This record gives sequence, C-alpha cells and structure tokens, in this order.
Amino acid sequence: MTETERETIMRIFWGSLPVFALACTLMSVAAYTQEVVRPVPGYICTLLSPEDLQIADPSELPPVLAGPSPTAERLGIPTMITIVKWPRHQVGGYIEMLRANGQTGWIEASHLRPWHSMDNTDGKCVPSLLSNGRVGTHIR
Repeated sequence: MTETERETIMRIFWGSLPVFALACTLMSVAAYTQEVVRPVPGYICTLLSPEDLQIADPSELPPVLAGPSPTAERLGIPTMITIVKWPRHQVGGYIEMLRANGQTGWIEASHLRPWHSMDNTDGKCVPSLLSNGRVGTHIR
C-alpha cells in the first residue's frame, strides 16, 4: 500500500467517524426513549452474577434456552438485568425467564443474583411493557 492510499483510507476513516458516532448516539437515544406502558405482573428483576458481568465475549455468557435442559434449543444470551417468573418457577437447575420479545426462556439459576441498585440507592426495578411492544425494565 502506498503512502497516498494509506492517507486516503485514514481520511475516509476519520471523516466517517463523527457520522458513525452520531448514528450510534441516535440509536441509543431511540432505544432509551421508549415509554413504559404498564408493569408486567408475575415477574421480577434479577442480575447476572458478578462473574458473568465480567465476561467481555458475549458468546461466553450463559445461554437462554427454550426449555429447562442443557440440550434445549439455544434462544440467545441474557441481558444484565434478567426478568424472571415470580413466584420463582424452577425446574431442575433452570429458572423461567422472560425475553425482551415476550418469549419465555430458561437460564441456569446459578447465573442469577437478586436485583439491587447499582448505585446503592433504594431504587426499584419493575419489569414493564414498553411502547415499542417489547418487554424491558423501569428503574425508579
């Protein structure tokens, strides 16, 4: 690669960076501006274990499964705040949970901890239906 080609690539990269950053910011704002429609009864918030929160590679997170078995279909990975059925519905070592799309899934109980405010305030986490039709959380 010649010096001119390298300079052209760097100029394109640095010129595109502000546009990319703006797009990421707008997507983040759009994701966080959903209105809470109502609480979702029968579910509570939990947190992934501190060990799981340290994982940098999402493929290493515990799987969300279609059933309470290690051989069940893999549906995806959990979010930091995981919404679980309450009263707790545990089969074997798996707890029933609710995914953002409203689909039920199962996660190994050993990966979950009781929810607490990350800033040590008396905050409360409420599983909620959002205005975009997805399930999320409302922290108050």
